[in-house]
Amino acid sequence: MMKSKKRGTTLVETIIAAGFSTLAVLGATLLFLSSSMTWIRGTGRIDAEATTNRAVREISRELREAMTVTVDANGLGLSYRLPVKDSSGSYTMPITWDGVSRRIQLDGSHLNITGGATPHTICKGVILTDTQSPGGTGAYQIFTAGSGAITRSLTVLLVSSRNADYNKMATSRSRETIYLRNIPQLVN
Repeated sequence: MMKSKKRGTTLVETIIAAGFSTLAVLGATLLFLSSSMTWIRGTGRIDAEATTNRAVREISRELREAMTVTVDANGLGLSYRLPVKDSSGSYTMPITWDGVSRRIQLDGSHLNITGGATPHTICKGVILTDTQSPGGTGAYQIFTAGSGAITRSLTVLLVSSRNADYNKMATSRSRETIYLRNIPQLVN
């Protein structure tokens, strides 16, 4: 009879194989967790940027039609007036105020539009520290009126912060200069 050359694995070989398998599973788990945290941080950053950009666009759209804008001394709010429109959505001539007092102002960490048909919050998580200032801790004003006795332009700077993961915040900064088109002194 022939002897079989098959042999089983030894205990040492089994322990070494189990160790390599454990290291492979541990490495894959750490890679998954790291990727998940990066994805969560990225999602938080995207959310902060989208919210800030959307708020600045809404402010811009609203104020481009304004006929007067008065910025608060602290730069954290403003009052504005919109002109009267007819039933087709065209401005009536001469341009006159529609009689509704409107405001955009910071209330805690929420930037709100009040007055008009739909008062609402346009941005949550507003912070008053400009992350792009020297040292990243400089204060800023949300609204800055252009030069001159009549406000013809306005700069909006908005910084917001969102929770990106368990211990990190994602911030976004958006800035735009808005030129007012319906100032009665400029309209013929």
